[in-house]
Amino acid sequence: MLEKEGIEELLVRYSEGETSAEDNSIVECWMDKSEENRKLVLDVQMLSFAADMSQVASQVDKEEELTKLHLKMRGKQSNRYLTIGRWMQKAAAVLLIPVLAGWALQMYIAQETQLTPQMIEVKTSPGMTASVTLPDSSVVILNSSSTLTYSSLFIGETREVDLSGEAFFSVKKDEKKRFIVNTPHGTSVAVYGTEFNVDAYKDSKEVLATLVTGKVGFSFQRNGNTKELVMNPGQKAAYDVEQETVKLSKANIDVETSWKDGRLYFYDTPFEQVLKSLSKRYGVVFVFKKESLKKNSFTGVFVNQRLERILEHFRLASGIKFRYIEDGNIRREKQVIEVY
Repeated sequence: MLEKEGIEELLVRYSEGETSAEDNSIVECWMDKSEENRKLVLDVQMLSFAADMSQVASQVDKEEELTKLHLKMRGKQSNRYLTIGRWMQKAAAVLLIPVLAGWALQMYIAQETQLTPQMIEVKTSPGMTASVTLPDSSVVILNSSSTLTYSSLFIGETREVDLSGEAFFSVKKDEKKRFIVNTPHGTSVAVYGTEFNVDAYKDSKEVLATLVTGKVGFSFQRNGNTKELVMNPGQKAAYDVEQETVKLSKANIDVETSWKDGRLYFYDTPFEQVLKSLSKRYGVVFVFKKESLKKNSFTGVFVNQRLERILEHFRLASGIKFRYIEDGNIRREKQVIEVY
């Protein structure tokens, strides 16, 4: 990992090809951490290349500039990019020759195309959520027990990610590069720029997509063929994995997306769906002792409350009871709660 001290020297030596294999690995890992880091290294390489191609490069006292830069780097870390930026501006002032600018631009483009995209996987533990910013600045909020896989660089005509679980997407608009969310059971959602929620766990018999703004195409499987359903804002698509059928209905956006804001919002919501939401949020499994209990429905809002408190609310409101099932002979990943 790069430390605050010595960053400027290592980046310049890296751009000039004077680093060891170990140093190269350190810089490349640092580049992969953010788009800002990557662009900074490319800018340093561009100017170094131009300097090597010119006869005036000797006019630039790099040692003096690096010494000044090193002293400034001892300040706040937030100033490090600004400091290196000032060094690059001084170098650019000397190297401002049309021919050299052309060479520098070619070098920059070559560096861009030579970068190898890396696959990134983000997982959330049961009961946890996470926010992820993608390479195109789109934002994804992952719900509990979910996995998002994407490339560190979106190259080509599409921006594709893989989702297993539930996530809320706020996609940056790009008319030329469609955004595609690949989900289990041969389903996917394709957009250009919009906000939507996808609930697609591998072990679920249903894939749900709720559109908040914009327009999306929901793709699904039917008799071995891929079909697409175009959705409008305020609609919810429910795909039955076993029957291969899709039901399009009006969505309650607050109910479908409240989880991303740390709330649980139910409005005349079927009890089975209520417990499904609780299961995702708190990492537990509910088992119905009586199927007839699924016919109940509830309305209410819960904000940062313990599971036991919520279950007690249901007990007082409906008489439905809950009990934790303990089994010393079976090692379970999730706590099982019986509903009776």
